[in-house]
Amino acid sequence: MPRTVAKTRASAPKRVRSSLAVAVVGDAGRRTGIAETLSREGFDLTSVDSVAALQRLEPAREHALVLMWVEDTVSRLSGCIEPLTQAFPQAPVIVVCSSIERWGVREALMAGAAGVVLWDDLEMALAPTMRAVLAGQACVPRNHSRQIEPPALSSREKQILGLLVMGFSNAQIAQQLFLAESTVKSHLSSAFGKLGVRSRNEAVHLILDPERGLGMGILAIGGEPMESPPSAAR
Repeated sequence: MPRTVAKTRASAPKRVRSSLAVAVVGDAGRRTGIAETLSREGFDLTSVDSVAALQRLEPAREHALVLMWVEDTVSRLSGCIEPLTQAFPQAPVIVVCSSIERWGVREALMAGAAGVVLWDDLEMALAPTMRAVLAGQACVPRNHSRQIEPPALSSREKQILGLLVMGFSNAQIAQQLFLAESTVKSHLSSAFGKLGVRSRNEAVHLILDPERGLGMGILAIGGEPMESPPSAAR
């Protein structure tokens, strides 16, 4: 008589429900989309249109996490994040936005954000990013990960950009560094590619913009900031 072997099917693991308090700040339509994305995660969501409204609504409540929709990531990114991190220093902030410019991720992290999620990736990326941030990690889109660190410029590129920031023309830079003007243009083209800019003005603005977090420090050579040549022509 054949032996009967009973097989027991393993039960599927149950989803762990969370009661963590999460605040969602920003545009009403975007807040609705975020709430719908998180509807199955079990978070205790508070939805408001501004940081001030969040403070008025629940001034004493400790949120485990704050999600903030930022419409303008070009000129208002740090200005949106810093008031939030100051008002709720215990709560990590995740920025949700439709797009973010080159070096915007670095600006967001320097302003106090712990994560960045693009709107088109919301369904797939938001919950995993929240879990990573709650575990003490910083989390950004993979395609933007290289923007976290300053660009790796060569010593010559740093020299040329330093003179560029001081207002030197290509011809003047070539004269100062004893290079052909075509060589200066070649180094500038390479540096622009690393910076993610397309013109001299964009490069200068990026380097001098304190909110982007690059600053003149990226032009340091051998650990020392570059100095203006004594006979520099303006």
